[in-house]
Amino acid sequence: MTASRSATPTPHDLAGHWRLVRFVYRWPDGRELAPLGDAAGQLCYLLDDDAAPGRMAVQVVARDRPPFDMTSEASLAAHFRSGFAYGGQWTLEGDQVHHDVDLASLVFWEDTRLTRTVRLQDDRLTLTTDQPSPQLPEGGYVTILEWVR
Repeated sequence: MTASRSATPTPHDLAGHWRLVRFVYRWPDGRELAPLGDAAGQLCYLLDDDAAPGRMAVQVVARDRPPFDMTSEASLAAHFRSGFAYGGQWTLEGDQVHHDVDLASLVFWEDTRLTRTVRLQDDRLTLTTDQPSPQLPEGGYVTILEWVR
């Protein structure tokens, strides 16, 4: 089943592989910032025994990264800041998906729950949160990640 704008998604609607098409922060005045510039990413929701909770993994990276120099601390830092990844268990409650993180590129995400509001229309999945991001910890914006199958 493909969920529409008015339908509440099911775990089966989310299960599978998704490709990132958009990652932005949006402020109430409509201003947007793409924190990684042109970004690429993949999100995978797996179901255990055909039902949630299941396992999930996500990775998002900037497409435009400089060449990597293993001997340069600055290069290491730039590459670390150019993306993020995490994985863990996931559950769906209404229009909220919970990512219970057990492994992450950012250690402070480990053993935490990251909750995202879900909107599913046709084969486009939009996940949003107003939790501040490590790239911009002052908050005041909504993080929007749009995915397609």
